[in-house]
Amino acid sequence: TFPCTSYKIGLDTDHGRTMTMVTTTPLKETQWLDAWVRWEKNPSTDALDDDVDDEELPPPTERFIFTYPNPAKTTTSTSDDNNNNKDTNGQTNIDKDVIELQLDGFPSDSEQTWNSTGLTLWKSSHHLCQHLVSTEAANTLQNSKRYPNLRILEVGSGLGRCGLLAHRLSHEGVTTILTDGDTDALKMLRQNVENNTIKAYGDNDDHDRGNNISCRQLLWGEEHAENFLTQQPSEGASKLSAKFDIILGSDLIYVQSVIRPLFETVRVLLSDEAESKFLMAHCARREGNEVDLPMVFDGAEAEGFGWDVLIEEDDISVFCFKRKQC
Repeated sequence: TFPCTSYKIGLDTDHGRTMTMVTTTPLKETQWLDAWVRWEKNPSTDALDDDVDDEELPPPTERFIFTYPNPAKTTTSTSDDNNNNKDTNGQTNIDKDVIELQLDGFPSDSEQTWNSTGLTLWKSSHHLCQHLVSTEAANTLQNSKRYPNLRILEVGSGLGRCGLLAHRLSHEGVTTILTDGDTDALKMLRQNVENNTIKAYGDNDDHDRGNNISCRQLLWGEEHAENFLTQQPSEGASKLSAKFDIILGSDLIYVQSVIRPLFETVRVLLSDEAESKFLMAHCARREGNEVDLPMVFDGAEAEGFGWDVLIEEDDISVFCFKRKQC
C-alpha cells in the first residue's frame, strides 16, 4: 500500500464563492441525471424534465484533498532536483515528488448527491488509485516506448479523482478524456479538471500536456459509444486510432440495468490491442447496491471480456478486463 494522504474540508459558501468552469465549448449534450437510472428513464426515448436546465448547481460545500507519491520522480529525484523545480513564484512544478489533487464536491448525504451520485467521492476510488500508483504508473502510464500516444478514458468520472491521477502519472504523450453522463456531475468535473490542471501545469514548459486532458459527456450503450468515437476531435483520425489503451472507472455499477450498457461502451471504445485494458473498482456492499459479482462477470463475458482480480480487500475489488483472444 502506498502512502496516500487524504482529508476533506468544508467550503465557506457565505461569501458568494464563484464557480469557474472550463471555457471550451462542449459538444451537444443530453440533459441527464444519475437518479433517472433508478427511475428507469431512457435518455434516448423518454421525455426528460423540462425544468432541469433552469436549476443551477449550488456551490460545492466540501473539498477533498489527496496527495500521492510520484513514482516517476521518487526513483530519481535528489535534493538538488527539488531545488531546481521551482517556478518564478517559488512554487514546485509538475516534476515534484508528490502529486496533489483538490476536488470540490458535496457530502455523500447531501441532496445534490441523491440526484447525482458523482458529486461526491465513494471509497472504491481509493483502491483504483492505489493500483494506478503501485503498478500502472511503471508498467503502462510511463511506458512511452510501448504507448507513445497513450490514450486514457475514464467512465463515470464523478469528481475526477482517478482520471486526474492517471493523467498526472502518465508520460507527456498522453491524451486523457474524463467522462460522465450526469449533467451536474459534468459541471463539477469540468471545474475540478480546470482547477487541478492550472495548479499542476500553469504556464511552465509542460503546459501543452495540460491541454491534453478534457471532459466529455458519455452516456453508456453501444450507440452512444459509437457516436462518441465519431466526435473525437483528432483531425483525420480514424475510429481505430480514436480508441483507448486504458479505460478506467470506480463505483460504476449499483443497479443491474447499467451492466450491459457499460460493457457495450467498453467494447466499442477499448483498443483492439491485446494489452488494452478496462480497470474497474467495485464495491459489493455499497449502500443501495442491487448487483452481485456474478452479474458483473456475466455482463463482461457477454461482450467478449475475460478478467483478473488485481485487488481484493473486504467488500472492494479492482478488476482488469481484457478482450478474450481467439
